[in-house]
Amino acid sequence: MAGGGVQGGVVDGAADELGFHAALHRHYVTDIHATVLHLLGLDSHRLEIPSRSWLAVEHGKPIREILG
Repeated sequence: MAGGGVQGGVVDGAADELGFHAALHRHYVTDIHATVLHLLGLDSHRLEIPSRSWLAVEHGKPIREILG
C-alpha cells in the first residue's frame, strides 16, 4: 500500500510474547478491506454486491492510525 496514502514504517498494535495473538489494537480482515476501499475513494457501507444482497454483510472501519 506504499504510495497509496499509508504512512511508511507505521506499526499499529502489538502481539503476545509468542507473536501468535494480537494483544493491542486488534483489527479484523473487514477493517483491512475497508481501509483499502477508503484509499481507493470508495465507501464500504455503500458498496453493493448484486448476488449477495440477501446476506448480512459485516462492515469494517478504516484503520485511521496508519493513514497519512
